[in-house]
Amino acid sequence: MAELITADMVIHDVVTKHPETVKVFHGYGLPCTACAVGSRESIAGGARTHRLPPEKLDLLLKDLNAAIKGEPVSVAPKKAPVGRGIPLTMASGGGRKIKHVIAVMSGKGGVGKSLVTGLLAVSLRRQGYRVGVLDADITGPSMARMFGLGTKPTMLPDNRIRPVESRGGIKVISMNMFLGEESDPVIWRGPMVAKAIQQFYSDVEWDLLDFLLVDLPPGTSDAPLTVMQAVVPDGVVIVSSPQLLATMVVKKCINMVRHLKGTIIGVVENMAYFETPSGERYEIFGPSQGAELVSITGAPLLAQLPIDPQVAALCDAGRIEEYESSAYQLLAENFLNTLKIKR
Repeated sequence: MAELITADMVIHDVVTKHPETVKVFHGYGLPCTACAVGSRESIAGGARTHRLPPEKLDLLLKDLNAAIKGEPVSVAPKKAPVGRGIPLTMASGGGRKIKHVIAVMSGKGGVGKSLVTGLLAVSLRRQGYRVGVLDADITGPSMARMFGLGTKPTMLPDNRIRPVESRGGIKVISMNMFLGEESDPVIWRGPMVAKAIQQFYSDVEWDLLDFLLVDLPPGTSDAPLTVMQAVVPDGVVIVSSPQLLATMVVKKCINMVRHLKGTIIGVVENMAYFETPSGERYEIFGPSQGAELVSITGAPLLAQLPIDPQVAALCDAGRIEEYESSAYQLLAENFLNTLKIKR
C-alpha cells in the first residue's frame, strides 16, 4: 500500500523522498521546499506561514498524494520569478523593468555591508547608471539616514509607492521612511518581515533602473531567504572583513547562497586596512582573508576597502554621496567588468 502524505509530515522529508511533490508545493504558493529553514516545518506549519486557507490545505494534501501515485493534480506550478541575467519585470509594475537586481550579503553584522551597498550605488550613479537601493534590513534600516532622506514615500492612486530620490538621483526605499521617529523599533516576526521585503520589491514604482541593489541584514534566515526565493537576484555580492571570526560567519552566507542556487558575482573585503596621511598601511583586523574567500566562492575579489573616518562622518550626516574614494571607484569598475557591462 502506498504511503499517505499527511499534514504533520515534514516538508523536507516529503520532497526528499518524493521530488515530484515540489511542483505541487509551488503550485499552492509554498516555496518552502528550497528553504533550509522553512522546509523543516510540517506541511501544516508551512501552510500557516504562507496563509493557506484550511480548505486549500486539504486540496494540497490530495494533490500531493496524487502526485506520488503518478496521477493528475488539480493545480499548475507557478512560474518562478525571472532572473539571472534577464531583465526583470515587476510583478505588478505595468511593464517597467529592472535590468539587474543585486543582493549585497554578509551573514555577519558589523562588516560594513550597508556602507558598501550605499557607496557602490553612489559610484554607479556617478557613471550615469540608473540606480535604486532597497533596504531589506527591516528591523535595522540605515539607508535613509546615510542618504539624508527624511521625507516619506509618496502613495500613488493605485496604492503603489514611489521611492524617495536622493540628491544624486538614487531611488531609495527603507522602513525608517514609514516610521514616526527613526528610533521607533520594528517588532515583527519573520513572516511580517518577509512580506515587507516582497512589498518593497513588487509594490514600489521603481521605474526604469539599470541596478537595484538590495541591502540585506546579517544572518541566513527570513530576510535573505525571502530575497533569494521571492526576488531572485541576478547575483550576490559577499561582504566580509579580514577578522577570522567574520570570515567564519560569512562562509555560512556563502553556503546558503549555494544551497539556494544563487550566483556569487564577487567578494568585497571591507575594513581591510587603515592608511595614515603619510601613506603607511596598518591591517587593524589582521591579514587579508580575501584569497580564501575567492577560493571558496570561485568569484573575484572586487575590492579591498580601507577604514576611513571621513566616510563614517559623512554617513552620520546623511551626506554619503559627497564621499570620494578611488577604492570605491575601483569597486564599481570591477563590479561592472564582472557583469561584462560596457559603459
